Amino acid sequence: MPVHLKPSFIASGPERQNSAYSRSAWRRIWLSFVAVTLLSCAYAGIAIFRSPSAASQMQFAHPAFQTTWQRTDGLVASLTLKRPWVWGPLPGKSISEPFAGLPGNSHLVQYFDKGRMEINNPNGNPKDPFFVTNGLLAVELISGQMQTGISTYENKGPAQINLASDVDDPSAPTYQSFNGVSNIPGAPNERRKTSQVGQTVRTAIDRQGITQPWPSDHSDYGVRIAQFIDVTGHNIPDVFWDYLNQQTDIIQDGKPVRGPLFYPWFSVTGYPISEPYWAYVKVSGSYTDVLIQAYERRVLTYVPHLPSPYKVQMGNIGQHYYDWRYLSAGAPGPVPGPATPTAQQLPPKPNITIDAIAYRKTLTDLNGNYVTITNADKSPQSLNGWWIDSPKWGYVDRFYFPGVIMQPGTSINVHAGLGSNSATDLYMGRTTVMWDGQPYDLAVLYDNYGRQISNFFPASDVGIQPTQPPSASTPTSGTPGLKGTATPTVVQPKGTPGAGTPTVTPTGGVPNPNPTGAATLLAGTATVTSTPQAGTTGTVTVTVTGTPATPTRTPTRTP
Repeated sequence: MPVHLKPSFIASGPERQNSAYSRSAWRRIWLSFVAVTLLSCAYAGIAIFRSPSAASQMQFAHPAFQTTWQRTDGLVASLTLKRPWVWGPLPGKSISEPFAGLPGNSHLVQYFDKGRMEINNPNGNPKDPFFVTNGLLAVELISGQMQTGISTYENKGPAQINLASDVDDPSAPTYQSFNGVSNIPGAPNERRKTSQVGQTVRTAIDRQGITQPWPSDHSDYGVRIAQFIDVTGHNIPDVFWDYLNQQTDIIQDGKPVRGPLFYPWFSVTGYPISEPYWAYVKVSGSYTDVLIQAYERRVLTYVPHLPSPYKVQMGNIGQHYYDWRYLSAGAPGPVPGPATPTAQQLPPKPNITIDAIAYRKTLTDLNGNYVTITNADKSPQSLNGWWIDSPKWGYVDRFYFPGVIMQPGTSINVHAGLGSNSATDLYMGRTTVMWDGQPYDLAVLYDNYGRQISNFFPASDVGIQPTQPPSASTPTSGTPGLKGTATPTVVQPKGTPGAGTPTVTPTGGVPNPNPTGAATLLAGTATVTSTPQAGTTGTVTVTVTGTPATPTRTPTRTP
């Protein structure tokens, strides 16, 4: 088997707590006792709801509200499934809010942690995906224009409420910070952007709403634009596009089924009204990198250092809106806070190396194409959240490691095709090779902080030419599979497993810090063809994560 070894002279390259609002006065009005009970049970590890039917004991203002909640959050409340809340664990206050132009000049609404359900046409078809809507809460909070009718507004001023951080972070972006970068009533040209599909997301926003390049000492975590939405003229990054188009377990017609979490994808969030922006904010008492994007009805956040599936979460916009509308929270006042800190203490880079790329011997020998990595450190190293890139001319093939712990001195072969993970071999689940003997073949290894740890470039070998493959092949996206998928990042959304401690939704249970599907493999001997480091042993722990769904597009704007 043709194997290229790395020459010695090639060096390696260099339900967050914005929920701090959970003690806000609106919760004390209508949920204080239940909230305390829930949080006490959650922190004690006690199951709160044993079955989706427990939702029937809650005070839903309309059967359609209960059906909408149960579809996405019923399995989460029953502890059957681990994922962030779409609405929150309990319904909140229901009100008949004035709304000029609707029947009776009002509509029934009910508040949740992460949104507001409303029925604008009580005579409509309850099975219509927009029979229950969310309200344009983000548009109102950012613009400061509280909608009181189909074409009437009350000017309350943009909400100075932190939208993706602890409440006591004085430098974090607020809804007002997004006022100058979002599609809001009266915005010039709707602040539309052009398509940036395939480009890396490296723009930051601060509390004053000033956008600037993301500091070079902060990683972009491989986040790239996956989709441009022409309706509003804004770009959606892959981490959010993946989340909005995921196929997962839901409750449909009272039964657990497999289907889209959101149908259509914009049914809950609406369309994006801003670009995605990075911010360095305080989450659970510590500063960390967070990606934020405003949509018409919700705010999405991506916290790279949280474990899957808690990296992408909905902001607590239902709480924030209620406080702003009824309790005058976030009223206009002095805006400036301290400058956003940009320093983050990262651990030293581990000594993990890429030692070889092996090529297939036949056209169908996908697993003959693999890369060998070795832990040359003196301590175990988790690869949770790490990825390996194979840059091509116009895109990058990428594979995310499924939660591997490498013991000192061990090596692992990562194969392109399908197979069962073991102590010495991992499988990408691709339908094409990752490297194919081309002059531009390059393997680059990144850690969960987005730092380049190692690279291997076979063409740099003196006197060694890359082996020609049996026939040319066009790189394509990988086949979805539970062991990780290598995808061209220019178009395909992704999920990124990572290590960390999940944060707590204000009234919900504490997410299990252990990602689902964890399994410990038996210790084995790490052997690598033509690699001198072979002959040592180690234990590999593999965590299996889900894969993206096929994205869809809908041309019409949400009501």
